[in-house]
Amino acid sequence: MTKFHTRRLCATVLSVLIATSPMLSSAQALLNEDVASFSEDAAAAVAVEKSQLKVGQRYFIAVESLNLRSSNSTTENNVIAKLAMNDEVEIFDLLNEATPLVQIKLLKSAVKSDVAPELFVSKDYLSEKQILLPSSKYFVIQNVATEKTRVYERCVETPNCPHKLVMETEMVVGRPEEGTKDDPHAFKTWLGHAKISEWVKFYQDGMAHYPHWYKSGQDLKTIPGPITEGISKIASSRKWMVKDARNKDTIYGAFGWYAAKVTPSDDVSGMNYQWIHGTIGWGKDGAAAIELTRGFLMNLFSNPGSSGCTRLENRAVAYLRSLLPVGTDIYRVYARESTREKETVTGFFKKKVTPMPRYADKFGVNGRWDYILLTNGAQQSGGLTADAKTIIDKAIPVIAGENLVEQGSYEIDQYPNATQLNYNYTASSGKTGDRYKIDSGKEADAAKTNFKGYFLVDEGRFIDYQHPDSQITKGTIRVSGMADFINSVPEFLATSGEHNPPAVEFQKENNNNIGSQGG
Repeated sequence: MTKFHTRRLCATVLSVLIATSPMLSSAQALLNEDVASFSEDAAAAVAVEKSQLKVGQRYFIAVESLNLRSSNSTTENNVIAKLAMNDEVEIFDLLNEATPLVQIKLLKSAVKSDVAPELFVSKDYLSEKQILLPSSKYFVIQNVATEKTRVYERCVETPNCPHKLVMETEMVVGRPEEGTKDDPHAFKTWLGHAKISEWVKFYQDGMAHYPHWYKSGQDLKTIPGPITEGISKIASSRKWMVKDARNKDTIYGAFGWYAAKVTPSDDVSGMNYQWIHGTIGWGKDGAAAIELTRGFLMNLFSNPGSSGCTRLENRAVAYLRSLLPVGTDIYRVYARESTREKETVTGFFKKKVTPMPRYADKFGVNGRWDYILLTNGAQQSGGLTADAKTIIDKAIPVIAGENLVEQGSYEIDQYPNATQLNYNYTASSGKTGDRYKIDSGKEADAAKTNFKGYFLVDEGRFIDYQHPDSQITKGTIRVSGMADFINSVPEFLATSGEHNPPAVEFQKENNNNIGSQGG
């Protein structure tokens, strides 16, 4: 499999079957391609003349993504990595006026300082001051260990206040059971901090191996039917197996209704092109496509995990599209879960649950989001949301048989549930709390755990958290992305104090279910 397929496609392979001036120089024109930014105005505002820059001074990268080059040339073949906004560099040599590049040293970045003997960047995107962007209302924490995606509303009332859970849902992460000849961990999901760079409606990969869920102008009747209608879900899901343009077996609509691309995205210092996206099936199927990947028979005969992207059911990803703007922070972690507040259970025959006080009104009561999925905006960046209120308020025509794909409601789980570490389940079940099996699961090895710290799911904060060590886990864990979450935790996500982690259920001596990661 090519590098493009293993890292950029990040396909949700649900293998349910076994099988700006005209006078710009060419160099400057190429240099313009070095930059990816949420705000072009902000990027242009920091452009300076070389006479204004100083050798030996520290500067901050002032755009979301900036090409790092290995030589003083603006050719296409010397780009070795991408620097992220607010990475810190020091100017080593201003070079001559004929080149728009300067030679730099890396001070703080996810990119290793020895990635090349000499390093060069554009002079036009360096700032003496750190770039402060307005924080988005929400942020996302994806726990790869427990395969849970959670959205939090950021608390800004006091400096050290807990955040509020808005949504939690199941997700499927990159599969650990196989890799490539060169990289046994090629399909695992990377950890780190990124931001949503764009939303694409009915996305298709660049190689067109995984067709759009819907393509503009397509007859709606040609979309495969729901996977919950038929003799069995597995049998019904066979309808989503098709041939691609090269006549090879593939999955129709593997990226689902919406895909969120993230930045930094590259496979050196970014998130390895691992997007957040939907899956096969319809809204009425609910989480069936997610549940299928966790079945024993499915994992016995096939490998239904993703190739690194995080896959959600279609209604969930459509809700995220309506809620999270471009620029929203995404944090991917591998953490043991806990809660600050305690849920108590009393009674023997008739049990009574006293929920966590902050979420008492959410206990047993889901939120509701109404959606109207239209064909409008198919294949477009920022394509039309499915939020029913938006559709109605904007008086967008909804015509059955023409642009109406599906409408319905999504129940939003807004009550925090910490996932227990339970080694009596298979790793692929979604119930073990240790998807990549970084611990043995044996009580005798409890002191040698590779988990570091805790993730408080009711607060959206961490206690003494560090990413598991990549070397100790033999490459299972990879950390990349923005520099602030490589070896530290941002201040607004850090806390301390007492908490209430669920007890660990270690592997029973006669339980052989966890003999392999895939179960």
